[in-house]
Amino acid sequence: MVNHCISHVKDADGLCSAALTLAAKGGSFSLADYDQLIVELDAIPKETTELVLCDLGTDPSRFPDFRDRIGALTKRLSVTYIDHHYLSEEMKKELVELGIRIVHDVDECSSMLTYSTFKALLPTASKYLALYGAVTDYMDSSPLAGKMMERFDRQFVLLESTLLSYSISNNGRHPEYLEGLVRALSRMEVPHTIKGVSEAALRQAETVRKLEGEVGSKGHVLGKLAYMETEQSSTGNVAKLLLGAFSVQVGVSYRAKPDGRVEMSLRCTSECRIHLGQTISEIAGRHGGNGGGHAKAAGCTVPVAEVLPVLTELEGRL
Repeated sequence: MVNHCISHVKDADGLCSAALTLAAKGGSFSLADYDQLIVELDAIPKETTELVLCDLGTDPSRFPDFRDRIGALTKRLSVTYIDHHYLSEEMKKELVELGIRIVHDVDECSSMLTYSTFKALLPTASKYLALYGAVTDYMDSSPLAGKMMERFDRQFVLLESTLLSYSISNNGRHPEYLEGLVRALSRMEVPHTIKGVSEAALRQAETVRKLEGEVGSKGHVLGKLAYMETEQSSTGNVAKLLLGAFSVQVGVSYRAKPDGRVEMSLRCTSECRIHLGQTISEIAGRHGGNGGGHAKAAGCTVPVAEVLPVLTELEGRL
């Protein structure tokens, strides 16, 4: 079997999922954002006989295209879909009917699910990668991650997870750096020992420190929501800072893309009673975009002209 993995490019959970798959199955890999998945499916190496998709949840607006593309691929290779984003029972049923192996649990991070799927093929040290993903996705108290964390030095895991996450944020626009991280992690190298990680993480820490001072003056409040445009590649960090700067339920940061659309990241506090991922998926779909995610962290891509209408509709749901 010749394996190829496509995993999420934006965070430690996606990169660790790719590294775990690479360590377990060998072969090749590519990293993609949600709206790049179809392009990556079309670019799978011809020799591939086994495909693993990690941390790349598909939303209702993109599902028909995804189903058709992945359905065509199942005619010549086996497919495993590992994810923790919301997936309706109907969508899950359609994928199963195509012969796809589904590993799905919204209560665990993708890297923890990937580790559980391939643990018989992985060394003991690979548990660290699963924990890095859990910590940085705020899911280290989940059933699997919580039990695993009890047997590790928590402070060490938190340190390594933060170094990894901050280095990804600092170098998010450099694909070769992210690919190098995946390869190093697949060799079970610890983040602080990987060349460039500590330095990149410290640069990002300084960026976050400066951003804390900026969001108060550059952010805007819309009811229970605060929003801000940014040039930072890690829009999620900015969204989190908005929550504290304005004491709101939801923080939204967005960054312009070259194609006339904007990439939005959403974060919320425990006061927020809506499921961010499901809600933004519905709203973005009505405004010519797409999106999805988790209950407390989500993202979407919409035309630039639809930013304020999307924010207004979202605030109306709070």
